[in-house]
Amino acid sequence: MSKGVSYKGYTIRPALRQLVDTGQWELNVFISWSTEDEEESRHFYSTGRYATEDEATAPCIAYGQQIVDGKIPGSSVA
Repeated sequence: MSKGVSYKGYTIRPALRQLVDTGQWELNVFISWSTEDEEESRHFYSTGRYATEDEATAPCIAYGQQIVDGKIPGSSVA
């Protein structure tokens, strides 16, 4: 798993996955944050596909930021 990026009190960690059948890369991201009692984390994925891992990293982080910002319907850290 890649190093995390801090964004608005959350840590966004790309966890890109290579698909066996096509060799393409799928967006998977873990978003974590701390509460008073513990650290929480949620996993999200997108159907976007990319030819290389490098091509997928920036969109993966942007996807995580959109989740934090509440811009992805059905995906929330709240």
